[in-house]
Amino acid sequence: MDPALRQLLILRLRGGLRQRLLQLASVRGLLFSLAFGGIIWFLIASNGSSGASVFGFSALDRQAFSDQIMTFMPLSMLGLSLLTVVMTTGPTFHFSPNEINFLFTGPFRRRDLIIYKFGAYVAGVALTSAFITLIAPPQSGSALSVFIASLLTLVFVQLNSAVISMTGHALDGSRLAKIKWPAIALLGTIAAVAVVYTWATPDRGVFDLASDFRHSLIGTIILIPYIVFAELFVAASVSQLALWGLIAVIINAALLRAAIVLDERTTDRSLAENARLSNRWERIKQGGSFFATERTEVRSIRRAPILGGLGPIAWRQVLNALRNSFKLIFVFMGLAASIAPVSMALGAPVREPHTLMIIYVFVAFILPRNLVCDFRGDVSRMETYKTLPIAPWRICAGQLVVQVFVAYVIALTIIASALVFEDKVTTEVALVLAAFALPLTFLIYAVENTVHLLFPIKLVAMGRADFEFLGRSIVEFIAKTIFIFVGMAASGAVGLLTFKMMAVTWTVAGLASWLTLTMIGFLAVVGLQYAFQRFAVAETID
Repeated sequence: MDPALRQLLILRLRGGLRQRLLQLASVRGLLFSLAFGGIIWFLIASNGSSGASVFGFSALDRQAFSDQIMTFMPLSMLGLSLLTVVMTTGPTFHFSPNEINFLFTGPFRRRDLIIYKFGAYVAGVALTSAFITLIAPPQSGSALSVFIASLLTLVFVQLNSAVISMTGHALDGSRLAKIKWPAIALLGTIAAVAVVYTWATPDRGVFDLASDFRHSLIGTIILIPYIVFAELFVAASVSQLALWGLIAVIINAALLRAAIVLDERTTDRSLAENARLSNRWERIKQGGSFFATERTEVRSIRRAPILGGLGPIAWRQVLNALRNSFKLIFVFMGLAASIAPVSMALGAPVREPHTLMIIYVFVAFILPRNLVCDFRGDVSRMETYKTLPIAPWRICAGQLVVQVFVAYVIALTIIASALVFEDKVTTEVALVLAAFALPLTFLIYAVENTVHLLFPIKLVAMGRADFEFLGRSIVEFIAKTIFIFVGMAASGAVGLLTFKMMAVTWTVAGLASWLTLTMIGFLAVVGLQYAFQRFAVAETID
């Protein structure tokens, strides 16, 4: 690497560390640090206890845990690689506009710029590996082995995805590029056949088929590079860890070399992808969707209803949803409608705890990250909102109403799908779920916007493996989940106490629980109003 780029990388790391330390002096930084420390303590305590781990590994001994790693980790890494081939959005190595303007015009070789950016990724990977080391179950081995295995594996994930995407870009326009979609169709057909097979044979599940493929000769040949990194996590001695670690370093070095070679053929495509990602981020700040490629023109009324100032803000978010996220809403509704039939075909009904957790992740993490019709898409207009002669709570309500309505419709789609395909989900159960889904959705997005205004960050990853973005997103999701689960527990406790102490019917107890959850949602709006008033317009998240 060029000495100037090396010095720049060191200064960036020092500046990032100094910024984090200065943030501790503020109330927001202190709260975020306390929340992060509390989550780490909870995960360490739960993994170190003799009871069930939060990840469900404590019931497995060392040998069983190693068998699970050797069987499913290579398959998971292969799945991520195939997903990278399909989801070809975003640049391989993201360069910010300032880096493009100043570094690309400087006396630096493209090879040095790639190594510089890779060094920044490795720094983020090191922090993520340290986090994984802290929460790893006891069966994983020593802290040093877990850290080394995590570091080398995450570096491999970044480089592997980079080489795959750059190879695809280099082959654009060639004959080999024509087989991409037929290959994807073939893989989709194989997956559909596997789902149908598991549905037709209840004694053989998807995991059984995956295990058979992993231990077959063809599966072993295909998964050889991924098996190396699985061996890192199950190494029983220092010598084995050193051997597999050396092989992993050689693989990563070969991938880095391949990325540098391929980058010479895809420089123009990389610049175009960087510009496209930066433009999409600017559109998100102006109320657009990351997946929207072009605006859809829709008719609008001449004047929006006033409603004390709430109406125009809500109507603007309606137009935002129609113009930028209309197709995306239908995609999510299709996914929501397919949850119940797919889970039934896989032998995991929606009433199972694991399926319910997947649904919660979809509703509370995936959906808010991609469907943006609230404060998170109006960062560039915060100065205008703060100068409006409108009560802050009205501005907050206007921002939430459309987002909550759209998400609630998607939640109703999930409930309707379960009503059709699940025998134990009766009409009465569906009505109860529909009633509680509204205040729960309201609470989710009130908390989501409050956290975003208190700790503003980008809503999209910068590059294909932005581990700093991923780590912070996971921490924030865990913190928001804890708050939401506490609200749900408080609501359930009020309903149960009402039923026990007042000897009323379940209908009255359910109404008390519903009112409690709604009140907690309104209290979250009070927190959102506080976050809006404290938001500093001068703080940018470019």
